Amino acid sequence: MSKTLVITVFIVLIILSLVRTQNVTVYPADSFADSIGVNTHWAYPNVYINNYTGLKSKLAESGIRYVRDGTFPNVFLRLNDLYNSLGVKTNLITSRWKSGPWPQPLDPEQIDVELNDVKNQTLAAIVSLEAPNEYDVSHGPDTDWIGTIKTYSSSVYAKAKADQLLKNIPIIGPSLTTLEAYQAVGNSDPYIDQGNQHIYQWTYWPGFSGYDANGTRSITWYLDELGKLQSPSGKPVQATETGYTNFVDIGGLSEEADGKYMARIFAEFFRRGIYRTYKYEFVNQAIPGREGFFGLLRNDLTEKPSFRAVSNLIHIFNDKGPTFLPTPLSYTLSGTTDDVRQILFQKRDGDYYLMVWLEVSCWNVTQKVDLYPPPLLLSLNLPTENSISNAILYALNNTGDVNIVNLPITNNQVIFNATDKISVIKLSSSTMISIARGVYRLLPKNALHSALSSNGKRNDIAVIREQHWTNINQQWIIEPNKDEFYHIINRGTSQPLKLNRYFDCQKWKIEPLPNFYYRVVCQHGDNQLINESQQWKLEWIT
Repeated sequence: MSKTLVITVFIVLIILSLVRTQNVTVYPADSFADSIGVNTHWAYPNVYINNYTGLKSKLAESGIRYVRDGTFPNVFLRLNDLYNSLGVKTNLITSRWKSGPWPQPLDPEQIDVELNDVKNQTLAAIVSLEAPNEYDVSHGPDTDWIGTIKTYSSSVYAKAKADQLLKNIPIIGPSLTTLEAYQAVGNSDPYIDQGNQHIYQWTYWPGFSGYDANGTRSITWYLDELGKLQSPSGKPVQATETGYTNFVDIGGLSEEADGKYMARIFAEFFRRGIYRTYKYEFVNQAIPGREGFFGLLRNDLTEKPSFRAVSNLIHIFNDKGPTFLPTPLSYTLSGTTDDVRQILFQKRDGDYYLMVWLEVSCWNVTQKVDLYPPPLLLSLNLPTENSISNAILYALNNTGDVNIVNLPITNNQVIFNATDKISVIKLSSSTMISIARGVYRLLPKNALHSALSSNGKRNDIAVIREQHWTNINQQWIIEPNKDEFYHIINRGTSQPLKLNRYFDCQKWKIEPLPNFYYRVVCQHGDNQLINESQQWKLEWIT
């Protein structure tokens, strides 16, 4: 072999090692937003009970669609209000105990009462039912806890599936805390629809691949070891608890590192096929020690970086609407990609969203200080023939906020930095339809609990009202025209949104803004807005 040929082959091998050809699944963007949930304790005094109104407002602001709580009768009122007001649904943990000081054994004889309470008091608000929580460490004097958890879980499943109102609600298996507990309980396939894992990596990063003496294990270990013990058939898994505490002295990390890791947990768990992930928990409990610092919010309801990071991700990927089949996109990433993680999404309007991050440590476990790994320069290489003309980078920063940057596309190539925080590259074409036909609520940015509403009397007036988002006069049918304009028709009155003093005043331009809100501008009337200086969120209904 000649020296020139050897050099040529060597260069080709280097290039191949630096270019990762993409032959990946394209996910609907909303499937990521829909995979995110949070644990709540609406029956707890202090923070949860005393601050319900404030917490409800922050939940609405976050965009989180699912909470996890217990079948306590005094919780049902909160669950119904969250569902009726915000559309938030609950994964309800089943468990009723025998009377006496906590902890007491589970009482299988109360399952009928428990399920009847669910049916009669909060059925519409339930997305799933879950077998009892961590009974291996909370069984109290129950010497046959293994038999009890099996009996309780199998009875809940059998009774729910035999009930016409409950049979279509997914049943999640019991959560346990150790390998030995999963071994002891064994195969739960006959009485679960989905498996259950509590995946905590404590002070380590989400993609941590080993284990330590304190019990930290990798995602692979949870899914391959514990998951297969609970469901040998390989049923889908929900991570009903995960997250970090900011109690640095024992098992915690800084709020800054938590913000980076928490966003990446939702991304990495989604990438690994976990159906839905529930952060533990929504707000810090007002108690000392490690347990009091797990919240997305501090106990005074101020936002941690993790709250802002997760909320921003949900708003980036939010795309409620009818089911659709995403279109594949051929692309490559070139550069040093060993620690790079990526997921490709598409919205119903055709835009692609490439999520990219470095799955590396940003917290020094021994010294308990933040780390700042250097960014990696990557090139996103698009196919030669494509209609993509715009690239926007949404990059989370160290506080969980988003920096928005227009990226140039040069020779079908986009250059950007991958960091230890989530970045999302939006790829769009000017020919793509911005808004699909459907029924929407129009929510003003500066008043998220309001919605554009017809007063039901005059068809040329729409007023803002502070009320639950269930009034049909707050629902608008958006119909694209063949041009760049839309008709906006009130669902309650069947009247179009229009400006009466202008001819052809029923056409509206809906202009997307970089922050995922929209300007709604009349075709005539000197570009008059529905509401001056207003930005709107479009919330799809059907």
